[in-house]
Amino acid sequence: MLHLSFGNVKEGQMRDFQAWVKKNEGALSKHAPPGWLYRGTYACVYGFGPSDMAQLWEIGRYGDLDKGREHADKEWDRLQQEMTEFFEPHTTVPAVLLREIGDTKIIEPTKKPKK
Repeated sequence: MLHLSFGNVKEGQMRDFQAWVKKNEGALSKHAPPGWLYRGTYACVYGFGPSDMAQLWEIGRYGDLDKGREHADKEWDRLQQEMTEFFEPHTTVPAVLLREIGDTKIIEPTKKPKK
């Protein structure tokens, strides 16, 4: 599954945010919660996208979200704290969780036979 989160960077902070991400991508990956794979931080360009940036994580199962909440790694906490300093408060777009269609349980209404 892909977990996408979005955010708006404070005015005049995009270059600093870009430098911070480049410096810390290895640490984000290394200190991620169990079951989380860092897939990158992306800028929304040319006016496309709901916000300034998106961060992508791959997770294997829904329980990995709980592992993220329970994750007790001081370096992870530091990285998350530093990253939040770049964002405008209360301007994030809701996160998205995508699962491959072939691995999705489909439940549809019972179809009534045609008369």
